[in-house]
Amino acid sequence: MSRTREFRRGDEVTVITESGAGRPTYVLVHGIGMGHRYWSDLADELAREGRVLALDLPGFGDAPEPATTQTITQSGSHLAALVEAEWGGEPVVLVGHSMGTQIVAEAAAQRPELVASVVLIAPTVNPRERSALMQGLRLLEDPSLTRPKVVALGIRSYLQAGPRWYFRKLRRMLDHRIELVLPDVVAPTLVVRGEHDRLAPRAWAEQVARMVPHGRYVEVADRGHETMVTAGERVADLVRRHARGEHVGHEVARVSEPQELSALARGWWWARDYVYAGVRQLAIVVEGWMPPARWRSGRGDLPEVLLLPGIYEHWSFLRPLGDALNGAGYRVRVVHGMGTNRRGIADTARRLGRAIERRRAPDAGRVIVAHSKGGLVAKQLLVSGADAAGDPDGATPAANGANGVLGVLGLVAVATPFAGSRMARLILDPSVRALLPSDETIVMLGRAASVNARIVSVFGRYDPHIPDGSMLDGATNIRVPVAGHFRILGAVETHRAVLEGVGHLRDQAG
Repeated sequence: MSRTREFRRGDEVTVITESGAGRPTYVLVHGIGMGHRYWSDLADELAREGRVLALDLPGFGDAPEPATTQTITQSGSHLAALVEAEWGGEPVVLVGHSMGTQIVAEAAAQRPELVASVVLIAPTVNPRERSALMQGLRLLEDPSLTRPKVVALGIRSYLQAGPRWYFRKLRRMLDHRIELVLPDVVAPTLVVRGEHDRLAPRAWAEQVARMVPHGRYVEVADRGHETMVTAGERVADLVRRHARGEHVGHEVARVSEPQELSALARGWWWARDYVYAGVRQLAIVVEGWMPPARWRSGRGDLPEVLLLPGIYEHWSFLRPLGDALNGAGYRVRVVHGMGTNRRGIADTARRLGRAIERRRAPDAGRVIVAHSKGGLVAKQLLVSGADAAGDPDGATPAANGANGVLGVLGLVAVATPFAGSRMARLILDPSVRALLPSDETIVMLGRAASVNARIVSVFGRYDPHIPDGSMLDGATNIRVPVAGHFRILGAVETHRAVLEGVGHLRDQAG
């Protein structure tokens, strides 16, 4: 039998539906537009062996709408306060679905002593599709809408919340960056995804499991975003076993680890990589000193792309990328005056800013596509622009954004050593040794995570120059099935990933 009561904090009221008894205590946090009824089957199953608190968050289900809309961070604080008041002396198991995963992650990161373990079901928001339009389209594609039970519960819950409150909370959901919070979730975490979930695609859900320090990943066959509604018994079994400390699902290997390549294979890729680099160095003799004139033509509704090579590179290193971008309709320009890119990162970023500033920003904005050290220079530009604009979140978009007249929407970086490279110690050139992980500028840029949401990092499965990888917390990370530091620039898979990254930054700014 269930019991209902309220938890109040200011004018914010959460309705708690309690069932079961004993240990552990499961706290169920619903997604946007939903309420405690969405958990009914799962709650009944969990209540057989523990205490269950199924919540109606402020403004949803049976909870009244507060005067102001909490941010997701504030919702996490509200949840932590509720847990502290209700937990009965021992840490709880936090279970979140969809937007609820963002709130659960915040609470677990803010108050780790209150949390025994965490379950994230269908985590949101996929950084590559962080817009109301894309979320709506993915929901329409999800098999959830073919299941009458899900539709009936959804209609009832959405009508209770009302469109006004729903869209106010949707804005907060899309503004939140769960990827910045996950590294601080220290409790054992299980990520659960329905096999056919379109809002939480496999690559993103696996990335979530990878970003938490103690994460595991499991899929429920033949289910979509609503997996705990129509597979309550199966999901409850996973949650119970995880709460008992069993190894549910599997760990997701870090994408930067090249364990699948043998030493011989790495040597072969190293050799091919330098052959490719040599060919690109000589290409300028055949292709000329100036980029193709056709690159300056393209669609006015698409952002302009600025190509920024790495150290010792000229523009023709990025010729294959430029051709692919221009073929997709983008206007492509090369930043001249950088020389061989051997100056310090901060100095080069200032030069880059002055060079960009000479031309008025297009209405659709600009995206920098950079390789290797060029990505560090571009990130420095984003950081400097955010600091100058007094925008600590670095999230203000387009021409009125953190980079003002520069109009830089963001950065797509290919094979960039965001955490430095230990291989730099093998080179005597000071400009290369400045890329060591201990270098002051590298450390500073590593700490400047506020702009990472405006960065797409593209990298291959093995990079001889960056053996520790180019994974960047808080950014959109895209791994391509290609090896090499230079050769990756000519791969079709890389071109697709870069096009996807530029499109993501355009949509994010829009």
